[in-house]
Amino acid sequence: MKTITNFLLYFSISFFISCNNSDTISQENESEIVTETPNLLLQLNDNQIVDANQNPIYLQGVAFGNEIWANSPLPPETHHNELDYQRVKAMGMNTVRFYLNYKIFEDDSNPYVYKQSGWNWIDKNIEWAKKNDIYLILNMHAPQGGYQSQGTGDDLWDNPENQNRLAALWTAIAEHYKDEVQIAGFGLVNEPVPNKSLSQWSELAQKLINGIRTVNKHHFIFIERAIYVKNENNYDTPNFPTVIGENIIYEFHGYDPHRYTHQLFDWTQLGDGGKYPDENTIEFVDGNWYSATFNNPSLNSGSNDWRYFEADKYQIIDDKIKVAYPAIIGAKVGGTVYFDDITVNEYNENGIYTRTIVDLNIESENNWYFWSANNTGEHGLSTNIGHNDNSSLFIKNTSADCNLSNTALSFIPIKNYFYQVNGWMKGENVANDAACKIRLDFMTTDFPVLRRNKQYLESILQKYIDFAETKNVPLYMGEFGAGAPCFENNKGGLKYVEDMVSIAKVANIHFTYHAYHEDSFGLYKGSETLPDPSNVNQSLIDLFTQLLN
Repeated sequence: MKTITNFLLYFSISFFISCNNSDTISQENESEIVTETPNLLLQLNDNQIVDANQNPIYLQGVAFGNEIWANSPLPPETHHNELDYQRVKAMGMNTVRFYLNYKIFEDDSNPYVYKQSGWNWIDKNIEWAKKNDIYLILNMHAPQGGYQSQGTGDDLWDNPENQNRLAALWTAIAEHYKDEVQIAGFGLVNEPVPNKSLSQWSELAQKLINGIRTVNKHHFIFIERAIYVKNENNYDTPNFPTVIGENIIYEFHGYDPHRYTHQLFDWTQLGDGGKYPDENTIEFVDGNWYSATFNNPSLNSGSNDWRYFEADKYQIIDDKIKVAYPAIIGAKVGGTVYFDDITVNEYNENGIYTRTIVDLNIESENNWYFWSANNTGEHGLSTNIGHNDNSSLFIKNTSADCNLSNTALSFIPIKNYFYQVNGWMKGENVANDAACKIRLDFMTTDFPVLRRNKQYLESILQKYIDFAETKNVPLYMGEFGAGAPCFENNKGGLKYVEDMVSIAKVANIHFTYHAYHEDSFGLYKGSETLPDPSNVNQSLIDLFTQLLN
């Protein structure tokens, strides 16, 4: 009887404890259910973008530039309205890369205090996007410290307070919209250009990621490659920062060949960039300067009138020489040296003339790139001094090695053939130790030298595809496009866009075209008024409608 009594007592106590523990566990589970809301945002399944129901999503769309270059503290009411989201949807697009200037949210005189007008503007666009099933990628195109693409935003890298302000703003945006399904994610900095090393971008990107993730665990974060690092020859490398975190998408931009896509704009000074495709124009990737015809004759010191300089014939015997192009040298010139009427001749293996590759009467400085070993010197186009006319190129006041080179005149030299570059030079107060000459420069590359065609475009994108496959991460081409002149005079802009879209789709590269509304690259032209259907690149709109629906 005692045993039974003890057993019943033990059972009662155990049952009481069990019930209380069960209630406690139930309450804990209930608490977890309340706080852990389901993720309804776009997500990653391995390296594929899916929606909350695990349906595959392919982001394809266009950029809203939002007139960020105006640096206005007010939202751009004339860039677009609700009708433009309908137009985007009609083209078969589902994404808008939405450019931001920090000044929409924050005044420099009142940092860390965010304006309601900025929130209201984003909210209105979210409402329009939602009605048309369009995802928004909020992209910080102009951060505190300066717009980056032209390398003029050093204050972002040199002033820690600008980085703190940018991190705080992104954290505020991420928290404000942490549950907003219509936002695909956040693009932290557009086309960053760190001024000392790539590690600067890695550190800043990680700081921004960490801030966002304190308040927002799920939205995508779009991490761009640095388009270059100042004073380093690294334009062609992937240049992605090293960061850790989840739901990260790696972004690059596709404007190659740049001299084609950006041709004939006054602000690029590139001149005529030719057509696409063009089997007579060579293109190459990851090219490195290799050598030159160093022994060509030099201009005498002092002052002297125009004189013709004929170089020795140079035979191509080195297999590493893949590309050649003319360069003009004004090393330690002290005074001024002028150059004009440059030719490049080709001779076969027996030294017999075969053709003239370059015959250039210099009339502009388009496509001539200046390099100086110690950043001294000036260069430009003289409009009152020339050999047979009134124009020539000049280099002056240099105290070290320097040159002007023109890769737009590149050609593929033939093994065992000879090449000779000739031209005219004139000097004013040329220093005794100067080395002023006209020469051929040579580049090497581990990749094939190609013609301007789809194969070349594929080779450009392949380095990003390889990176993504190695890291098993998603890839996003945040910008690509061709300027307005590419769609005129049979220059092939439509074929260029069609090939880029085709390559992206095959490689599962998400993309947005630059841009929706602007004069240079826009589907709709003009500014300071809403998009006008009478001022539009209709053939490009028709192409997108055909390709994306």
